[in-house]
Amino acid sequence: MNRIAVAIVHGVEIADPAFAAEPARLLRRSFAAELGLSPLDADNALVIEPVYWAPHIEGRQRELFAKMYGDDAGTFFDDHLEGVVKSVNAGSAASMARLLASLMRRTRPELRTLHYPTARWLMLHFVGDIIAYDRKLNEENYVAAHHVLAQALAVLADKAGDRAPLCVLAHSFGSVLVSDYVYDQQEALRGRELVPDAVRAVMGTSPLARGETLAWLYTMGSPLALWSLRNPDASLDRPIDFPGVEIAGRGSRLRSEWVNFCDRDDVIAYPLRPLGPDYARQVTMDRPVAVRGPWPVFATPLVHPFYWTDPQVIDAIGGSLAAGWRHLNPD
Repeated sequence: MNRIAVAIVHGVEIADPAFAAEPARLLRRSFAAELGLSPLDADNALVIEPVYWAPHIEGRQRELFAKMYGDDAGTFFDDHLEGVVKSVNAGSAASMARLLASLMRRTRPELRTLHYPTARWLMLHFVGDIIAYDRKLNEENYVAAHHVLAQALAVLADKAGDRAPLCVLAHSFGSVLVSDYVYDQQEALRGRELVPDAVRAVMGTSPLARGETLAWLYTMGSPLALWSLRNPDASLDRPIDFPGVEIAGRGSRLRSEWVNFCDRDDVIAYPLRPLGPDYARQVTMDRPVAVRGPWPVFATPLVHPFYWTDPQVIDAIGGSLAAGWRHLNPD
């Protein structure tokens, strides 16, 4: 059996080691249903690996919050709110309601300094991750995030094969991480060395780990358009070449695609094809979706975390991977 390697990359969110459990389960289920496979066969066909990069740049965020609210506040938020967010990631409507109530709470008796502590906590994680990642500001954090991605891709190469077709599901700022990682690899092929030594050591010579077998890319809730503002002319230099060089010759037969899922109510998400003619050529589709999410957030900007668990998103991906798998395993 020829396998498909799948990397699931989170965005700027609260630390949750199990963030990929639900999307992986839903993706396997959709893939199996499309092909009429048993759950065991689907597990063997799709080799899925989470890319959990948040812990490598969140230490200083915790330190900052403790300075503002005291050490006891850090314990409160770690024990209470992170548990709520993990449930939200799994699609819990009740947990989303609890989080919204906490966001609207102006003061807490145990946190007597700045108001709206939960909103500040979320802002620290969302904005703090972006600031911490910028290579121009902090090379160490950039390398750490890319190192985690390289490790995950190396694991996939070991399990699925060095030249297995690669599918990447990248949410929110994770799409920026993936784009930067692949961009650095492709620039190296052009003679411009951008890949950090620590990352190169982890990925070795594996074409999959270098992103050269990238056959399907699904960005969801992506702020790549906003990220372009870091450049002086407010445009990305150019998008990554898609599909990867190892797939380019057979991409049409595999039905390779780069689909950017974008909910019109999600203020973090933007289309990619309007960024310029190069993006219009590389991105197969900006696909508008109405992310369902729990009832308190439907049709609001707070749908942003719920692409992972939306059936129309996951089923579309599962169907495309099933078509690719049929080509890889014609018998």
